[in-house]
Amino acid sequence: MEKPKINILMVDDRKENLQALEAVLDSPDYQLIKATSGEEALKWILKKDFAVILLDVQMPGIDGFETARLIRARKKSMEIPIIFITALTKTQDYVLNGYSSGAIDFLFKPFNPFILKSKVEGFVNIYLSQKELQLKNEVILKHSLELDQAYSHLQKSEAISRAIGETSIDAIFTLNEDGRILTSNPAAISIFGYQQEEFNHIADVIPLFSEKPFHPYIEDKSFEEEAKRQDGALFPVEITLSNAIIDQDTIYVCSIRDITERKNHFKQLERLVQQRTEELIISNNHLQTEIDEKLQMVQVTKESEAKYRHLVEDSPLAIFVLEANNEYFSFINNTGVKLLGGQSTMDVLSKKISSFFPLEQYVTMTSRIQDSYDGQKQIGIEEKFIQLDGGVINVEVTIIPFTYMGKPAVHIVANDITTFKRTQEFLGQSEKLAVVGELAAGIAHEIRNPLTSLRGFTQLIEFDQGVKHQYLSIMLTEIDRINTIVSELLLLAKPNDEDFNPVNMNELLKTVVVLMNAQATFHNIEINLHTKDPEPVIIIGLENKLKQIFINFIKNSIEAMPHGGKITIRTVKEEGNFLIEIEDQGCGIPPESLAKIGKPFFTTKEKGTGLGFMICNSIIESHKGKLGITSQVDVGTTITLSFPYDFQEKTLLSI
Repeated sequence: MEKPKINILMVDDRKENLQALEAVLDSPDYQLIKATSGEEALKWILKKDFAVILLDVQMPGIDGFETARLIRARKKSMEIPIIFITALTKTQDYVLNGYSSGAIDFLFKPFNPFILKSKVEGFVNIYLSQKELQLKNEVILKHSLELDQAYSHLQKSEAISRAIGETSIDAIFTLNEDGRILTSNPAAISIFGYQQEEFNHIADVIPLFSEKPFHPYIEDKSFEEEAKRQDGALFPVEITLSNAIIDQDTIYVCSIRDITERKNHFKQLERLVQQRTEELIISNNHLQTEIDEKLQMVQVTKESEAKYRHLVEDSPLAIFVLEANNEYFSFINNTGVKLLGGQSTMDVLSKKISSFFPLEQYVTMTSRIQDSYDGQKQIGIEEKFIQLDGGVINVEVTIIPFTYMGKPAVHIVANDITTFKRTQEFLGQSEKLAVVGELAAGIAHEIRNPLTSLRGFTQLIEFDQGVKHQYLSIMLTEIDRINTIVSELLLLAKPNDEDFNPVNMNELLKTVVVLMNAQATFHNIEINLHTKDPEPVIIIGLENKLKQIFINFIKNSIEAMPHGGKITIRTVKEEGNFLIEIEDQGCGIPPESLAKIGKPFFTTKEKGTGLGFMICNSIIESHKGKLGITSQVDVGTTITLSFPYDFQEKTLLSI
């Protein structure tokens, strides 16, 4: 253990004096603490214990004499030796004043370093001696206290032992090494029926010890054996043996407890335990039966819950749960996630419900949901949902009030009717085309006859009568225009099934490209045909009408590129369908016009009739095909056509 350092306090208002003192007294055994004023010195006195204090007299503030008096006034520090070091007068009154303030010694500047060091060492030795003496006194005092406590404890132990022996219900004997009974308590006399002087050997009351020595049993905490009363009666006892060494003699203590009543109670308890065990077994069997039945019910409930959850999760209808006063769905099934375009349930549950409805419909939907909270069931409502990618779909919604997790909520069931709506629109459009086709065929035939007469007589006026008038030229032009419209109307008429023949689509497209190349070159336009599969692709159809489709679309692309560009035609076979894609670099079609494309007499061209696209669509449908169009203003338009190429003529749909 490291030896503690001795604290020495040096007080002087001049740092150079403190440095001189430090140089003289420097030692690894000392901890030199410096203070530059009386106030600082007093603070150090409160913190540490010092062997000696070197104190300057003349200091600003509290001088050395006053500082010494304050140190002496404190009980803890009143015995610390104080050496005054001063450069002032050496008069007797001055020195006496210092001694009266509490100084032990005086040194006058300049002082002899050897004398200072010797005096400090002397006071340090006195300090260490005092500390050692104090420590010894503390040890002696501690031992004295321990002896007093031990003596008091011994007296108490003797009194307690005597009281325990006299009041204990157990028989207590003290034995010598041979087993002779030295003393016995009143309980021993009561239990065994002997008088105090009649007790002789421990074997008289414990027959076991007549056969075996009692010493080995000391190692056991306690054991049960039979004891014998004076009248020879045997009874069960619990024996505890211990020993103690007194004045180099071993004394044994034998404690004997009559456990006859305990044994009787134990036997009674065993009977009760056996009876209770039998009752518990019966009860346990009944309980086990109930548990098995309940477990079976729980299993059935879990299976029903799993089936219900499976039905809900995999239901073809989207299912949502919305709690009252909540802005987020609490539950959504897999169909609902797919309906809204999510990858996981959290994609939807983390979004506010307002993000899934257009603003006006959200207000209406909120009102309907609130009515459902009040108990009203909403059935078959058509709404629009906004998907996560911004797409809008049509749904049919049913709102049912119920309680979810103990809270009022609504059960929203949504069925995607987007495809149904589109089919309805498609059927409506098809019916319109059919009506227009039938009407057009009838009207066209009726109009063509008077048109022929009008044109003939107009020409007759011009040639026979020699009339040259600008009105005649305008009349002939307009009659030809009417004839063109009538010809286009006739194309809407139904073709006969017998007219359909095998058509090699690859060869047809090559023919169309060759046919349109001259017109395209004239407008500085390049037509490129990319066919992935060079083998013939045969579909059953009308070659001239199919050719008319492609000529019409390529012509539209040429007209959409007044400054030239490229038209790219790509073909590919995909899952039993032959896909043709016609892409141009034209001016494109605005979104508001794109939705109207295909309606009768709607056109974006200055001199268009609005029938071309409708006629092309009618021809495509008659060939069981599909038509798609995408366009971006100032980028271009892409027409996508799809024809099945593996069906037979008999499978063609009638127009």
